[in-house]
Amino acid sequence: MSARLRLAAAVLAVVVVAVPIVFGLAGGTTGTLVGLAFSGLAVLVTGSAYAVLRLVTRHLDQVECRLRKEIRLRPKAQPAKPPKVELPKGLVTVAHLRKERDQVAKRVQDLVNLFAMVPIRSGIPPLGLWTASADLLVELVDRFVTERPATVVEGGSGVSTVVLALAAREHGIPSRIVALEHQPEWAEHTRRMLERHGVADFAEVRLAPLAPTSLEGHETPWYDQAALADLTDVGLVLVDGPPEGTGPRARFPMVPLLRDRFAQRCTILVDDTGRPGDADVVERWRSVVPDFAVGKLHLDKGAAVLTRT
Repeated sequence: MSARLRLAAAVLAVVVVAVPIVFGLAGGTTGTLVGLAFSGLAVLVTGSAYAVLRLVTRHLDQVECRLRKEIRLRPKAQPAKPPKVELPKGLVTVAHLRKERDQVAKRVQDLVNLFAMVPIRSGIPPLGLWTASADLLVELVDRFVTERPATVVEGGSGVSTVVLALAAREHGIPSRIVALEHQPEWAEHTRRMLERHGVADFAEVRLAPLAPTSLEGHETPWYDQAALADLTDVGLVLVDGPPEGTGPRARFPMVPLLRDRFAQRCTILVDDTGRPGDADVVERWRSVVPDFAVGKLHLDKGAAVLTRT
């Protein structure tokens, strides 16, 4: 029992005993009876109040018990994560600037290397946009000078044709360089570049319109196979055409159609393997020329090399 309830009980006891006595002294027997009636009423009211108070106290205890249980079962609050900061699109970061700096330095070095390897004395189209990148041309010339192939075949023509012709003249390599080109206007453009650089006699730009191939299941047109008729002992191949927009796996026919014309020692350079379609073509060639080793070159636009020694 709480202290307040004990105090209320003591007061009630005093009232029950004292009231009849006081009333009895004041009014005799009648006063005593009145006092007893008053005491009984006080006991009844007090008992009723006590019962109500007990019910209220019991209900409050139940509510408190339930709340404590819910608090124990409630999962602990996780610490708030700091808000994710998203940089505005197009914002240049320090890391981006450093990457750009490194790429520019690499391209400048590639150009320096290229001009040191071949004497480019006249103008050429910008490198690395729709033409071969400087790092690919460095790789091409390096392999050409090192391996000195009897025949070189290009899929597509342009700056690479000029660079190969300049390297052949500069290093005295008697290779036969043949570039297959399906666009008459571009074929003529490449021939004029060869003439400006004084190497028109060192490379041939062969017009080969796109046409269906003899490969079963390959529907995308490729260079006219008649353009391959006199090619033998091919020791270096550059796969940089036809354009991707020609159709699915546009460059696939190069290897299966030239396979029987490859020299024992042969290197195949493939540009643009950063594009899924050209990367898939290289993977499909693995079963066509299983005796060739396949490697990846980390060049600007992605490249692969297949070699047989």
